[in-house]
Amino acid sequence: MSFSQKEFTTPPPHPAVGTPPGSKSALPWYSIAPGVWEFLLNGNTQEKAVLHWWEPNAISQQSEQITHTYVEEVCTLRGGLEDLSLGQSWGIGAYAYRHPGMKHGPYRATNEGCLQFVKIIPE
Repeated sequence: MSFSQKEFTTPPPHPAVGTPPGSKSALPWYSIAPGVWEFLLNGNTQEKAVLHWWEPNAISQQSEQITHTYVEEVCTLRGGLEDLSLGQSWGIGAYAYRHPGMKHGPYRATNEGCLQFVKIIPE
């Protein structure tokens, strides 16, 4: 996998609440679900490091718990999410390591939204 060097001291500004998916004003962020945006830091579709921005009170699209075929590492940088299945909230500094097949979510963002660093690693 090819990585390129990127550095910044503050996260890039996320799209404004209510920005339509596919909007040029959202770039370099792109919509991955209603109210949820992704900023590719490095990588490709198989292995990547991204930022996720959840708009305030955004709720994940799926109503059932989530599973996937890759390792996922997540660290919350700003705001927080509530895991609706567990009734547990995750705030600034929270970290999760999820192995393939691990059930988690669905989620709801806090009133201030949620900014997370996410690392996807193929199994």
